[in-house]
Amino acid sequence: MNTSRKRYLYVLLTLGGLLLVCATAVVFRNYQAVMAEFASEPAAEISQHPERVNIRGLEQVSLMTQNGIRIAGWYAPSRNKAAVVIVHGTNADRSSMLAETQILADDGFGVLAIDWPGCGGSSGTLHWNAEERGALESAVSWVTMRNDVSPDKIGGLGFSMGAYTLAQVAATDKRIHAVVLEAAPPDFLEYVHWGHRRWGVVSEFGARLGLLHSHMPIRELRPIDVIKRISPRRLLLIGGDEDTVVPAYMVRELYKASQSPVSLWIVKGATHGGYLQAAPSQYPLRLTQFFESSLLHNNPDS
Repeated sequence: MNTSRKRYLYVLLTLGGLLLVCATAVVFRNYQAVMAEFASEPAAEISQHPERVNIRGLEQVSLMTQNGIRIAGWYAPSRNKAAVVIVHGTNADRSSMLAETQILADDGFGVLAIDWPGCGGSSGTLHWNAEERGALESAVSWVTMRNDVSPDKIGGLGFSMGAYTLAQVAATDKRIHAVVLEAAPPDFLEYVHWGHRRWGVVSEFGARLGLLHSHMPIRELRPIDVIKRISPRRLLLIGGDEDTVVPAYMVRELYKASQSPVSLWIVKGATHGGYLQAAPSQYPLRLTQFFESSLLHNNPDS
């Protein structure tokens, strides 16, 4: 082999090696990103100090699921016989839903904001499967036994993957009489595909490896398949027109798959969960009016 051909082969091998290293890095990075969806999140300091939150009567509570998982949470007593269970998304705990907790508690609603298994002060491990659904069902059961709450006046509010799980539970649990889903992925596989599309099949391959390792039943109870079962109970879908995690088109997909009575609000200027910042006066009003009309007045046209 002459010198020029050797050099050409060396360059090809070098470039091939660099491409392989880059591809491996992309695969690994996207694998890690998917696994982060299932990562446990330590409790934020504020979660342990409800007295600093300035919400009337807010206290730390805990409850047990049927599988023996201890679920930590906050509870603000109801002053109007109605209550809302609030659930957070990934890489967070109940304190990430502090704004929603305060808005509803200030309006007189009882509010139970829980930490998912493996997050905040809860035991267990985060799987986004039947264990999380069981935790939410246990939270609803806990609220129904409260003396300050009427069992027919319970609602649910979930954000992102919390909304994903809330949609699954609300589809069959008729004790939840009104539902707000914020930035809810309609299908976890679609959500992963969207978030890992940058490098095409290379980044998607890493994401798929993460899904396989997570053992999440991604085709089980997809919100887009079950959301219509929430009807005839009232449903409000919220998204942000600048959300790059769960884009507005996904929220619209859920809206199209839903059945009346359902409302859709795409918040102008809102990112993933930035509704209060984008609509500081409208957002609290929309939440309180929705739950007031659904749980207190039972007026589907409000």
